[in-house]
Amino acid sequence: MSSYDALDTGKLKNQPLTDGMTAMDIQMASEAAVHRLIAQITSITIEWAKHHDIWYDACHTDPVIYYDDEPWLGGALLLLCVEGPINTVLEWDHEEAQELGRALESVGVYLECHESCTWGYHLIDDENDLAQAAYRVARWKWICRLVEADTADVSGDLYAHFAANAQDFHRLAPREFETLISSIFAARGWKTELGPGSGDEGVDLRIWQRDPIGDLLTLVQVKRYAPGNPIKLDAVAALSAHVDRHKANRGLFITSSRYLPGVHRFAEQAGSRLILADTSNLTQWCNESAQEMIMARNRVLAAQELLPLLQEIQTRGVDARLVVGDRRYPSFCIVLRESRTSALLAHIPSVRISGDIQMGQVIPVFNQGAEVAEYRETVFRAVRTEERGEVQYWGQRTLFSTWNGRPVGFDHWD
Repeated sequence: MSSYDALDTGKLKNQPLTDGMTAMDIQMASEAAVHRLIAQITSITIEWAKHHDIWYDACHTDPVIYYDDEPWLGGALLLLCVEGPINTVLEWDHEEAQELGRALESVGVYLECHESCTWGYHLIDDENDLAQAAYRVARWKWICRLVEADTADVSGDLYAHFAANAQDFHRLAPREFETLISSIFAARGWKTELGPGSGDEGVDLRIWQRDPIGDLLTLVQVKRYAPGNPIKLDAVAALSAHVDRHKANRGLFITSSRYLPGVHRFAEQAGSRLILADTSNLTQWCNESAQEMIMARNRVLAAQELLPLLQEIQTRGVDARLVVGDRRYPSFCIVLRESRTSALLAHIPSVRISGDIQMGQVIPVFNQGAEVAEYRETVFRAVRTEERGEVQYWGQRTLFSTWNGRPVGFDHWD
């Protein structure tokens, strides 16, 4: 008997939940079940392919990393990227493919072709608790990628997540926590400079706030500690000394934990030159930034900001803020905001000026505001890249670049 024949493809066995488990324990258990399922379907596929001697030119990859795009409920748990015999077997639904399908079905999963050579594993029941847990797992990976960018999050997704899930501050690594803090202040319009991590001489972050007289410098010390590990006086006193030595305007100590009573008394004596912040402050800042981003999106959808911008671009003829992507049909977007690594885009409508529905040319429409469609978000986040002076945006699985002002062709027969 081969290892594939001997593989247990029965239903996923979850750890039993006890009455004493907290909501966080239950969430962690359900997310662990997702990871076990992903490991199981990976084993099922590899053992199946090896059993038929076709496991080559193939690999598994994470959808969040592969698409570098925001996940959604019901999205793929895992991707199978294949060429050669496996792709042929799956594409033509050979008997071997049906065999794999039955094995995956026994654990509640099916394979779906996303595009040539890329297949996604999806849950058959995408409305149960496991589907919600799978979405949380994918969403957390996406949130971590937003943190890694070390810049202001133009979409507000990052801040909205932590405003609603303060417990996740503790899931971040210390450096990720520092990066998140930097992003929060950058989103508020402050210039930020993240320290090197090690050897930072007690200053994790420097922030400058614009002032009519001159920029105000704040030195920030960040400690991602567990709630049971409070901040002691010596740590805060060290930051106060750094403020004096560097002639900064003030010091800000931020922790995910709490402060001992004596620390608050010390900070009060220093007045406005020393500020203490904890999880409640972080949650408030995240909520304020997220709400500000939501209001900005609503203004765009209501055409309050978008129509004047479109009219300005129409007058100029060509503008770097007007971009086009052509995955299946030309899609025009306006770049609303951007940072070094990310951007916020809004779809605008287009009109066909030649040809028919199968083949022709289109141009953007400047007098109707945003284009709303049921199958996609009108305003969305994109990854921004720049190489040799050319800026491109990757979002909603489409690559956008600056429109050159000429009609864009499409051909569904191609």
